[in-house]
Amino acid sequence: MPLPPTERVAIVGGGCTGTTCFWALQHSAHDVHLFEASANLGGRIKSLPLEHHGKEVDVNTESPCFNVDASPNLVSLLRFLGISTSAVPFSFGVSNGADTYDWHGGVWNTLLLHPWALCSLGNLRWLLDIIWFNYLAVDILTDKHHSHDKANVQLSTYEFLSKEGYSKRLCDQYLAPLLSTLWGTNVGRLLPQFPVKTVIRSLCDHQLFGARRTAPCFRRIDGGASHVVQTMTEGFAPENVHLSTSVWKVVRIGKRQYTLFTEDGRESHFGHVIFAVGNDEIVKILGSNIDTEEAEIISGLKTANNIAILHSDPFLAPNLYGPGPTSNYILDPTDHDCPAAWTPRRSCLTYDVNSLQDIPAYLFDRLYITLNPFTPPHPRFAHSIWEYSDPELSTATLQAQSRLPLIQDKRGLSYGFRWTGRGFLEDAVSSGLEIAIEHLGAQVPFEVHYHPDPMGPSKPLLLELGLKDHLVRTALYLARVYVLVLQISWILLGMLGFPVSRVETMFGWMLGGDKMSKP
Repeated sequence: MPLPPTERVAIVGGGCTGTTCFWALQHSAHDVHLFEASANLGGRIKSLPLEHHGKEVDVNTESPCFNVDASPNLVSLLRFLGISTSAVPFSFGVSNGADTYDWHGGVWNTLLLHPWALCSLGNLRWLLDIIWFNYLAVDILTDKHHSHDKANVQLSTYEFLSKEGYSKRLCDQYLAPLLSTLWGTNVGRLLPQFPVKTVIRSLCDHQLFGARRTAPCFRRIDGGASHVVQTMTEGFAPENVHLSTSVWKVVRIGKRQYTLFTEDGRESHFGHVIFAVGNDEIVKILGSNIDTEEAEIISGLKTANNIAILHSDPFLAPNLYGPGPTSNYILDPTDHDCPAAWTPRRSCLTYDVNSLQDIPAYLFDRLYITLNPFTPPHPRFAHSIWEYSDPELSTATLQAQSRLPLIQDKRGLSYGFRWTGRGFLEDAVSSGLEIAIEHLGAQVPFEVHYHPDPMGPSKPLLLELGLKDHLVRTALYLARVYVLVLQISWILLGMLGFPVSRVETMFGWMLGGDKMSKP
């Protein structure tokens, strides 16, 4: 790839994406300047000081955990920066007000630790649904299910689960908690309308399908996510980093020539501008200089506002104690008697800060971060509250992500932020690296992987399955056929007047009594 000519480059936004992009470009031939409205780099990655009985500790607002298989660029960056990581188990808890469940990486591990789960017929149906889903749902990504028909590409999770006859409990107490833990947000309220192909592709990326030979490898950044930003910025030239400098307008003055105006009245000229801020801010800064296609795509990269609270209230962490799960998905107990149709229950997600950030509980009490709590913690236990944004979970956002390459680097403008992916630290790092390398010819000391289009065609995952996977899948298909035959037989017997209601009550767990039904 030929190197682009030397340019003056402006990066608007000093979050993780902007900081990573500047890090990759700092030794290039370009004259690069980073503009950040706040007094510190890192964006939403911050450290909150906490004092308890005269002792102080910094609590990171961003989860330091990541999946190694799904985060190749973050792993390479951490290795180059010399930042150590520690292994953490992938586990989460689910509480519905009456019962709690701990999930330890897979069905078999969970059953080994909680064999009494098999004593309940309801639990047995739930576990069978999970097994069926984990082995068979991947078929929707294969060629026989692949279609360019718009309706098929945008098939929602609710439509897929309803069509396949899965139970509602699979959503409430497995998929929603699992995805919330992986994505670091409350997925339950938006999961029904989210494209099922994107859900399944994400689970594949995290190695959570099929008969895995090894468990998914999750690790924790020692020192927290803020340590990554601090380490990257150590060698930054201070004259090129403009903190507390808000950009309020960018005006095009010629072909690939722009004037950047800051709130303090200064004007600067640049040949390339990189926007690493939210979509609304981009539209506001460009104003009339944005063209129709840019406005349409950027406006589609929507974000959702979230509330996070640092606290010590055990009510919002019913089973986060001792050596247990590192996160807990809590369903509102007052929402327990919901209709049979897929009406999402109110819920929230709580992280165990002590385990994830290695903060001793005996020195600083139990510490939790709860996202979007349906009820606030007791004021006596609340330590801090903040607001942040994440990519909105919607088909419209995914479509805008797919179209983003159409406007990248077309007029000397580049766009990068967490909304180029699901919002992971990996997405922010990858976005900054890709712009620096592909648009401005930067060279970094490791190989960079580019993540696929979230709505693009998938690789044939079935070709990667082993003999064990195919044997299990065959057995599960036969089991589903058997259940289907029973269901048809029960319907026919009922039509002929046979008294099947008592037997149906006994075996309703197997015959689909809690299926995802249409509203």
